[in-house]
Amino acid sequence: MNREIQLMLVPEPGKPAQALATLRVVDPSPTASKVWEEVHKHSKTVVLEGYTRDAWAWKPGATAWTSLVVESRDGKKKLPGFNKYLKDRQKCAYGRFLLGGTTGIWVVSYVQKPTGHEDRMESRICLDLTKIPGCTLSAAPPKATRAPPPPTAATAAGAPVRKRSGAGLLGKLVGAQKKTNSHVAVAKAPRPVAVAPEATTTGGIPVEQKTAVNVLAEFRNEMEQKMMDFDISAESEFKVPLSLSKYTAGLSEADLPKVTMEILKYMVYEAAEEVNEEWISHKEPSEFMDEVTIVVYKEGCAPPEVLEEMNKAELPEEAKAQQRALQNERQRQISAAERKRDQELELGAHSAFADDEDDGVAALNANKRDRRTLEDYEREKKKSRSS
Repeated sequence: MNREIQLMLVPEPGKPAQALATLRVVDPSPTASKVWEEVHKHSKTVVLEGYTRDAWAWKPGATAWTSLVVESRDGKKKLPGFNKYLKDRQKCAYGRFLLGGTTGIWVVSYVQKPTGHEDRMESRICLDLTKIPGCTLSAAPPKATRAPPPPTAATAAGAPVRKRSGAGLLGKLVGAQKKTNSHVAVAKAPRPVAVAPEATTTGGIPVEQKTAVNVLAEFRNEMEQKMMDFDISAESEFKVPLSLSKYTAGLSEADLPKVTMEILKYMVYEAAEEVNEEWISHKEPSEFMDEVTIVVYKEGCAPPEVLEEMNKAELPEEAKAQQRALQNERQRQISAAERKRDQELELGAHSAFADDEDDGVAALNANKRDRRTLEDYEREKKKSRSS
């Protein structure tokens, strides 16, 4: 069966849908083929509009749903990262579509059966939304696009238009996690009271109320999301600048010692290792103790000087002990050579002492040190003459 359906995804609430994959069904069962034909007949494009953790999506009944395996045909390799995103957050993505007089729904669950191919995934389709027990979605699908707002005076006058962000599709998914958790078709919640930006941090907790536990938890989540974005990106290295003052601002005196640079560096290393154990994390040289930059390299992308430095740092204790023993032996040989040279110089000085010119006095014993004084020597010389 060669009929293809374009699966699209809304990366953030209110943003336009972006292409995720061009799919073709690979399930040979007659039921799956029939459902696929029905969807393709009415909707050649399905938009995954939101996410849910409700049981009707991830643990559905067998009567209302049809499970089928689909395969990406565009070669963009986006399905593995998308499935990982759902699995890490235990979410299900859903999208509604029209089928004549009824509304169908397409669900991609975070619970995936093994398909044996990275470009394949399991999807569930229901051709009638009203037959799903416990589903709170309305029968009418949302509009694909919003009506453009009337042009304002600034726009008409040629004011600069704000450009779209250059982040990737899955990068926006990760960045919009909290927004998408509540993006379901239910009654609108009361609008929260706005908080001044300077009084809060990225986690939404006021600075003066933050504790070391809050700071470390937010930092861990931030690193996990950044590492997952790096995993699905085409970049080979990722720099993580760390400034201790940024994370200790507003902490009490009791919590300040609990947030250290060593803890932050360890969390970066841990987040990188959890995503891929073959990645290499390296701390760049820094002149400051409270500001460092850690570079994460994908497998096979680390430069030779980084690998050499890491090999030196990971030298076994036995090799270090052997190097110390060689240095000690070399120093011992140098000291022995210096002692031997001093002895030879002293021996030469003694052997240079010769007999007296007039009397032919024998040379002093070179093997023993002459401890006589000049008076003793003169006295012995006079005695020898008188005799």
